[in-house]
Amino acid sequence: SDVAGDLDETVRALRALQSSDEVERSKGSAGIEDVLRRGNAGQVRVPGKHGSAPRVYETVVVLIDDQPGQLARIFADAGRAGVNIEDVRIEHATGQQAGLMQLMVEPKAAASLREALRERGWALRQ
Repeated sequence: SDVAGDLDETVRALRALQSSDEVERSKGSAGIEDVLRRGNAGQVRVPGKHGSAPRVYETVVVLIDDQPGQLARIFADAGRAGVNIEDVRIEHATGQQAGLMQLMVEPKAAASLREALRERGWALRQ
């Protein structure tokens, strides 16, 4: 498959970068650049939500406690604010019973979501 070929090429290029021979290192560098360039070109062809063109969203970051119901509550609060959450990521804080929830929304909706969440007692982060 194309992926297996790319991985083989990447391994060869990384090994060449470790070489003491300057020509081999140069080949390795060019090989890595080629794989990255093709990967970036391929990523651009991946469709966005519902098969449409990829969109740019603004991220609203909220501190959440590690307790039952927190995710449901934040989604409900966003819904009451009339904001559609397009995508979500959660980062768990090391050694704490909390995490950061990244809510991706349309840029025009970000300010109203931030305001609505603050009004409902959520702690926002930059």
